Amino acid sequence: MSNPAANPGGSASGFGAQGVGLSNTIHSEVAPYLPLPSLPVFCGAYDPELRLFDERGGGDLWYLNRNEIVAQSARIASMLGDTDVSYLHLRNDVRRMGLDNVVPLELHDQVLRHNPEAYEHPTHALENKLVHVEPSILVPLKVQNGNDQESRYSSYTPNDTDSSMRKPKGKRKGSVAPVPVEVSDPSELEPSDPSELQDATIRNFCDILDQFCGKAEVANDERDEVDWLALPASDIRLLVNEIMLLRGKKLLHLVPLEALVRLLRILDHQIHRAEGISIDQLDHSGSDAVSYVFSALESIHAALAVMTHNSMPKQLYKEELIERILEFSKYQILGILSAYDPAFRALHKPNEPEAYEGDENEDPEADYCPSGKRRRVQKSVRPKKSAYNKVNSAMNTILQKLCTIIGLLKDLLSIERLSDSCILQLVKTSFTTLMVDNVQLLQLKAMGLLCGIFLSYPQHRSYIVDELVQLLWKLPVSKRALRSYHLPDEDQKQIQMVTALLIQLVHSSANLPEALRHAATAHSILEVSLDATYISKCHEAVTETCCLFWTRVLQRFTAVKAQDSAELKLIMENLVTDLLTTLNLPEYPASALILEVLCVLLLQNAGLKSKDVSARSMAIDLLGMIATSLKHDSVNCRQEKLWILQALDSEDDAGCSFPKDACCVCLDRRVGKALFMCQGCDRLFHSDCTGGRECETNQNWHCQICLCKKQLLVLQSFCNMQRKDNGRANRSASAKSSETSNMVTKVEVIQQTLLNFLQDSVSADDMHQFIGWFYMCLWYKDDSKSEQRLTYDITRLKSNLVVRDSGTSHSMLTRDSMKKITLALGQNSSFVRGFDKILHMLLASLRENSPVIRAKALRAVSIIVETDPEVLRDKSVQLAVEGRFCDSAISVREAALELVGRHIASHPDVGLQYFEKVAERIKDTGVSVRKRAIKIIRDMCTSNTNFTQFTTACIEIISRVSDDESSIQDLVCKTFFELWFEEPSGVQTTFSGDGSSVPLEVAKKTDQIVEMLRRMANNHLLVTVVKRNLALDFFPQSAKAVGINPMSLASVRKRCELMCKCILERILQVEEMNNTEEEVQTLPYVLALHSFCVVDPTLCVPSSDPSQFVVTLQPYLKTQVDNRVVAQFLESIIFIIDSVLPLIRKLTSSIVEEVEQDLKQMIGRHSFLTVVHACIKCLCTLSKVSGKGASVIEFLIQVFFRRLDAQTIENKQLIGRSLFCLGLLIRYGNPLISGSSSKNIDVGSSISLFKNYLIMDDFSVKVRSLQALGFILIARPEYMLEKDIGKILGATLSSSSHVRLKMQALQNLYEYLLDAESQLETDKASNDAQSSVGAGQRVVPVAAGAGDTNICGGIIQLYWDHILGRSLDLNEEVRQTALKVGKSVLY
Repeated sequence: MSNPAANPGGSASGFGAQGVGLSNTIHSEVAPYLPLPSLPVFCGAYDPELRLFDERGGGDLWYLNRNEIVAQSARIASMLGDTDVSYLHLRNDVRRMGLDNVVPLELHDQVLRHNPEAYEHPTHALENKLVHVEPSILVPLKVQNGNDQESRYSSYTPNDTDSSMRKPKGKRKGSVAPVPVEVSDPSELEPSDPSELQDATIRNFCDILDQFCGKAEVANDERDEVDWLALPASDIRLLVNEIMLLRGKKLLHLVPLEALVRLLRILDHQIHRAEGISIDQLDHSGSDAVSYVFSALESIHAALAVMTHNSMPKQLYKEELIERILEFSKYQILGILSAYDPAFRALHKPNEPEAYEGDENEDPEADYCPSGKRRRVQKSVRPKKSAYNKVNSAMNTILQKLCTIIGLLKDLLSIERLSDSCILQLVKTSFTTLMVDNVQLLQLKAMGLLCGIFLSYPQHRSYIVDELVQLLWKLPVSKRALRSYHLPDEDQKQIQMVTALLIQLVHSSANLPEALRHAATAHSILEVSLDATYISKCHEAVTETCCLFWTRVLQRFTAVKAQDSAELKLIMENLVTDLLTTLNLPEYPASALILEVLCVLLLQNAGLKSKDVSARSMAIDLLGMIATSLKHDSVNCRQEKLWILQALDSEDDAGCSFPKDACCVCLDRRVGKALFMCQGCDRLFHSDCTGGRECETNQNWHCQICLCKKQLLVLQSFCNMQRKDNGRANRSASAKSSETSNMVTKVEVIQQTLLNFLQDSVSADDMHQFIGWFYMCLWYKDDSKSEQRLTYDITRLKSNLVVRDSGTSHSMLTRDSMKKITLALGQNSSFVRGFDKILHMLLASLRENSPVIRAKALRAVSIIVETDPEVLRDKSVQLAVEGRFCDSAISVREAALELVGRHIASHPDVGLQYFEKVAERIKDTGVSVRKRAIKIIRDMCTSNTNFTQFTTACIEIISRVSDDESSIQDLVCKTFFELWFEEPSGVQTTFSGDGSSVPLEVAKKTDQIVEMLRRMANNHLLVTVVKRNLALDFFPQSAKAVGINPMSLASVRKRCELMCKCILERILQVEEMNNTEEEVQTLPYVLALHSFCVVDPTLCVPSSDPSQFVVTLQPYLKTQVDNRVVAQFLESIIFIIDSVLPLIRKLTSSIVEEVEQDLKQMIGRHSFLTVVHACIKCLCTLSKVSGKGASVIEFLIQVFFRRLDAQTIENKQLIGRSLFCLGLLIRYGNPLISGSSSKNIDVGSSISLFKNYLIMDDFSVKVRSLQALGFILIARPEYMLEKDIGKILGATLSSSSHVRLKMQALQNLYEYLLDAESQLETDKASNDAQSSVGAGQRVVPVAAGAGDTNICGGIIQLYWDHILGRSLDLNEEVRQTALKVGKSVLY
């Protein structure tokens, strides 16, 4: 509605201004939507502590008691004495302000001393003046001049004071003004009786009406009828001002009926004269078009101003007049929309030829066409700069006038029952405005009109909802949909107009009782009679509206074609996004219910249970968005530290302990910040910590909790007292009431803070009352109460009418604090409680047959988990996600792993919970799945230093170092490089123990390696990892192309040396413990040392003491324990000694003697042949390094020859052992034997001996003899080219041979190939060394193969057919061994 008191002539102003003004709107109508400045406190804000400025900061700077202000008290008194405040139209229901909490104002007393009547509000200040000067406003008037065809601008003076006090500036043709009355005494203008003043005002108004009507009526003597003349718009505008002034005084209904009927008849003719004329048709209309349109609009304004006043006679509401008003308003609205939106004009008026001509000088705003509008003309529209562009200011004025008319039409709905045709016409026109840009104010008025229809005409609600759905389909469908509705006090946050309309319609559907809406006193609230089930029925009506809307939308989704379903899905996503934006804002409680109804429908047949895959897919996306927002709000609420919520979460005040000398919110005891004590709970607060406005130092300050408690207790007492006075309660009921009156729950206190905030946020259309009533419906639904309690709850909606003097009706909390309170209250709603149901259904969708649905559901769960990773700890979520680890689709399995992997670093407990199932995916068939599983486990290890499954994780990762995919091998090696071999930043200053030179960080990494080996069967995989890390060959190809940084290689090698040194120290520490199972405890350390030594023996040869490792490990060769663990232990130690011995330049004779003696003893007595094998190999190396030659080897060979001669065939074990040792001695001692001068050993005779044992009947002896023969053939491969040996090998590799013989023959060939490859690498290394020495000499090239003297190729070619034949053997083990041999040959 317009505000004539604030700007009586505002509706007509602005003809000469550029842009749309706001003269017909008041601050409260526009402020929620536009970024307007707030009203300062000193300009009338309702604050018990009046300040000159509304800034925070406190101090004595802005107090009215300042000396420089008090010194001006005389001038203030003089100004107040000459001030006329009658034009303010002060409210009749003035509220008394409690003075108990206001500081005594010295300025007030000083002003009264100078002028005792300074604070009176006289109305005679200007009555003795006959000339009243007012600002002139340009308006278009038709100049009756034949040579001038355009509208000119004249000025008129708006009439904004009481008609009894007004004198005309001058007589002007065509104007209407009362005749001035000359008086000598100003007091004569003031009737002593108020009724006389009222009668004089009405008589003066009737005179104005008579003059106005007389000017429009011209008698026709010929036809005995009255002709009607066209009146200037300025005259009608002056009449509008007079009507609005009389309305403000609430006297319009006292005007005689005949005068009003005559006035409406004349106004009807003025409207009728302009029918069919639009302001945008100036090129096609006559010269009077502008004047007629403005006169008609002013006439409509005047007519509606009369009809919308309260208690007007029913004879005034003629259907013909109302229909003409609606039709003309609709026509002008369409014209304005065409002027402001060229695309709308092109769609509705396509036959105008000048509308599409280009003009380089045209207004840049004229060719604006929104790109998001669908189903419109797709060609470029560039309207010609016609007359309707030239009168832009006139269009702005018409737009403002139409806004005022729409506001009055809304008021008319609640006064007069309009016909269905009128209602439908209003609905159509209002929805049309929402399809056009740049007319936001008109759209806001149209939305208010639609809400009024929705409230007053329930039978048309279905039609309005259908139109709203149809409007949704016409809106832009892109993510950048037009959002022009500004949310109150929200920075840069806007929503679509259609979303705001939906929310307001739902608010209106709550059926706020008219009696409660217009209640202005405390007793009028109690007179509101409601049934106990009324609020429940209101909630059902709201739910029905939401169901109707979403049902229509979902029905359209199922009916549209496939290509249109994507567009409609985007529309719904935009709508849901807007609703989520307004969720938990104090002014939009309907958003939660609208979303809740949508969730219910999507969880049923319209969504997840639909047979249509696209419907299920859309439902999953929308439910995921909603559930994510709910979880986000839940997390924020848990983290919120608002002092009110914390205080209410604690125990009763009697049991609470709070600091006596610090703020209860921040616990700060700083002296520099002022503390304020609450007089109710005696707690101390900082003014900024309360989340409210600045607290002034006074004696009766209360915190918001105490204020609301006090307020609720007063309301309860008031309701109980009224029931007792009315005799409605018996004694038992009274006792019960008195008992419950003292019970104020914590939730009620929080709720009341929200209701107080809404009462302070008064809006012109009473929307705050609808919002408060909506909240009551929601709360009542969750906690139904008795009829007596219902009265109390209704009173809470307008507590400011009951509780006045205590100051509790004023909310001290800021909007930000209210948003937090709204969020906290929302956590108890059924909508938020439905999160678990939504999540459960999304998890169930993970088991859908369609991979598309499963992927969608997994993505929805992912965004929920992204908001709160703690969701992953839920057992149902864990089972569902782990189930997708085994999905048939690789992409789903990878996405499920990704879901968990993203939150490992931030939530280590989640990683531990999912570790077992993630580790299983390391063996997945999908390469991407295996990679993701390795990365996740790596993140688990790196993000949590105390990860309890670290050892298991390392075992799982290292198991893939031999993966078929090279990229996974590289990833495994890179992972262990990051875990163990990468040099940390900073200097290592902490060491592992006393006297140790190993940093503590390296010691920890070493212990991790040892713990991993303790649970592994062997160290083969670790050998591969160490080897590749020492070479750093797992880096990307780009890094290899540039070249590996030598500093990185040196760093890794240095760490490996430190690890070997640390392992040796750990071995000695275990020995010092005197443990009975020393070998068992030491084995993992020895295996780790063995792994490093296999890769590079120089790691175990420190430059400071090269023999340190041999000297330290040699005593362990004397162990007498003979079991499998000790055998593995001894085998590793012997290998280390064997690898290190060639690298030691000088060995002491004592060490050589001791090692030789220990090795010979183990060769003779140890039961495990693997240990014997290692001993013989080490002994041969020792003999070579020490320089003793072949003497020891020849001695042992002769010993075993004698044993074979002395043993009978029955002693199979000793025969087999002797054959095994002879073969190994000849294999590893061959270089020494060949260079020996004694010639005591004949290899040929040994081969003959083995041939004899091959023909024996005992099968175990045959196998052992074949193995020993293989050892000799490795040392002397030329024997394999002889015929008799060839026959033996061919027979063992034949298909008829025994499986064990075939396996042993293939194993002999495999070991020969490995030895030949090793020899090639050794020869290559020696050749490289020789070439580096003679680099300056000229090298003579040779043909390919000319320098190859190796007979390996010929031997393999000789037996290749046999090897291929065994690849097809019936026995699987034989086939596998043959394939292993073939692979070694080919690669």
